[in-house]
Amino acid sequence: MKIILFVLLFVSAQIEVYAQQKQSKKSWGNRATLVEVIEAKKTKLYSLVPSYGRIISLEPYSIISKINEEVKKIYVLEGTNVLKGQKLIELENKNIKRLIARYEAEILYSKDNLKFLNEELAIVNDKLKRFLNLKENKVISNDLFDDLRIKKINLNKQVSKIEFDLKKLSYLLLSSKDDLNNTVIKSPINGNLIKLNVKLGSVLNKGVSIGLILDPQNNEIETSIRSDLASKLQPEFPVQIIVNDKILNSKIRAIIASENIKTGSRLLKIKIPKSLPMEFNFPNKRIQLRVPINDGKSRIIIPKDGLIADGIEKLVYIVEKNKVKRKKVIIGQSFKDQIEIKLGVNEGDLVVVKGNENIRPNQSVKIKKNKKWKTL
Repeated sequence: MKIILFVLLFVSAQIEVYAQQKQSKKSWGNRATLVEVIEAKKTKLYSLVPSYGRIISLEPYSIISKINEEVKKIYVLEGTNVLKGQKLIELENKNIKRLIARYEAEILYSKDNLKFLNEELAIVNDKLKRFLNLKENKVISNDLFDDLRIKKINLNKQVSKIEFDLKKLSYLLLSSKDDLNNTVIKSPINGNLIKLNVKLGSVLNKGVSIGLILDPQNNEIETSIRSDLASKLQPEFPVQIIVNDKILNSKIRAIIASENIKTGSRLLKIKIPKSLPMEFNFPNKRIQLRVPINDGKSRIIIPKDGLIADGIEKLVYIVEKNKVKRKKVIIGQSFKDQIEIKLGVNEGDLVVVKGNENIRPNQSVKIKKNKKWKTL
């Protein structure tokens, strides 16, 4: 009897445990697991490899004398770093100041003459009105009236001549004032004065170059890359410049078509970003780089955290209508913490990248707010 009672109690206990497990399993299956997802997008990715380049100067800025004058003072020496607007050379200006004074005096004289002529012309016009009535009444002869008309014409000619002279003098005055400003030669840009062909007392000739300034804005970086890799690249492909352990983003300006037969390489011309510190931006400075070696083709990529290994197969979880589906994928190139998906994921799919270790197919999930995922 005791044995039968024990068996009944054991069976009852097993049934209760089974019921609890079933209920627990049902409850777990209905619970939504919190996951993080990323939207699969096609992105241009480049494999960047370490390289070194050097800064070269494209073309120095030429300093030109705009007048013929004697060198009075020199304020800088060859090799000086100069700032835009900085005074470099001062030329003699006595002759130009005399010309300016002369033109100003001639303009005043001409304006006075013009004033007197206009007053005389006003008197002649009034006289012509009176003479016209007298002529019509035959009080004066036609000859006398015509003489007055001729006088008016001559006065108008003199007025026109003085007005023309005033314009000419104003242009000459303006030109002389420009020449006076040009007696002080200032640096047109920020840069390094690499050449200065002037001496105290020498006379500069208008239009002749008297110095050269290296313009940092005209610099660029030059590096070599294997020809087979260079053939895959295009202008505007990204390049990274490493300065003081910081990454500055730049781009390829050009790829030189000719090949160095000895090295089997071609030159890349790389733009210098404005963020490059001035102390690094000078000719022949060696610069650490990361240059692209692939074609930057658009690929669907996801973080490597989204991959699940099942033997030799690679799987991902895709969220559709708050449930997950497991998909087999074929992977391609690896880009640091990102991986190319060649097959199995479509653009726009929501791929689980966190929480995928605790889910199973067709399980309900709740999407956590996405974190920003930066690409290369």
